[in-house]
Amino acid sequence: MKILHLASPNLGGIESYIFSHYKYMDQDKFQFDFMTQNQSLREAEEYRNFQFHVKLLPTTAAKEPEVFTRRVYEILSEGYDVLHLHTCFWTGFRIEEIAREIGIKKVIVHSHSSAIDETDVKKREMLLKRHEEVKRSFSPDLATDFWACSWKAADWLFGEQIPRSTIRVMKNAIEVERFRFDARLRQATRKELGLEDAWVLGTVGRLSFQKNHAFLLELFRAFHEKYPNAKLLMIGNGELQCELERQIRESGLKDAVLLLGWKASVENYLQAMDCFLLPSRFEGNPISLIEAAASGLPAVIADTITEEAVIADTILREPLDISRWIFALEEVLRKPIDRREGEKTVRMAGYDVRQQAKALEILYESQD
Repeated sequence: MKILHLASPNLGGIESYIFSHYKYMDQDKFQFDFMTQNQSLREAEEYRNFQFHVKLLPTTAAKEPEVFTRRVYEILSEGYDVLHLHTCFWTGFRIEEIAREIGIKKVIVHSHSSAIDETDVKKREMLLKRHEEVKRSFSPDLATDFWACSWKAADWLFGEQIPRSTIRVMKNAIEVERFRFDARLRQATRKELGLEDAWVLGTVGRLSFQKNHAFLLELFRAFHEKYPNAKLLMIGNGELQCELERQIRESGLKDAVLLLGWKASVENYLQAMDCFLLPSRFEGNPISLIEAAASGLPAVIADTITEEAVIADTILREPLDISRWIFALEEVLRKPIDRREGEKTVRMAGYDVRQQAKALEILYESQD
């Protein structure tokens, strides 16, 4: 069975989601290909063990509609059984129209977010306006399946155009055992980073508007004044790195904040933390939080994040208020927990990627 994924222009979480499931699928039976503007997908080190083809789009429908349409027709005419479109917001639905014209039997539209991650205010407003225009004109006839990582993500992309009864929520599953708590690894990582005696707070995510790191640094500055032995680990890279480095310097936190960049072995750093923080302005359903929960970490997250993400009683959901977060932090850090329970909690909540991969195989083959 040939399945074509529409991937994002920037290599990131959507590709990680796809390949983490593909790893546990029958790859002799299911062939994954990708339609994207991103040339780097072919060379990505983390995906070299997979067999897949990349079909490059030379432009966008907005810039060169005729060139774009011609290329999409070429790609979709290669005999695909399923077209799986992964998106965070609407810019148009020309690909869906072409897929239906060609006669692809299964066309899946899959929502992965609940807002637009754009730092520039004017550009964000322009994209939001376009998103709302396209959403209002989207027809249910343009796809066979409507998926989302949470109900919040479903409402954002589909609105009232698609009845909730026809939408399927697909959980952002992970390799649970990779993140299970390991006391020896925790000790080794803390020693490597010089954190043996510290209260270690941390976050994982792209350094972007969405993740709201500016609030995180304000919070940590106030928390550090009260608890000078506290440290903050920030894992990820992105367009706001220089701005955040400046904020760290100006706050006098250079020795207390470790801006570590992107890490392939993120599980090691989760082991070293004592509490996970996620003050995002919005999320679909954050994979980083599920990974933190699997490692048994307590967490404080913003109340802008979907309630579906609260899969354990050690996850506190709070409004973006510094004093409220400090109180919540003090509560979770002083409460004894057994981090070995995290793995079980995540599996019981249905976030085991092996189970989700098998469900995905069934859904791809289904013509309902």
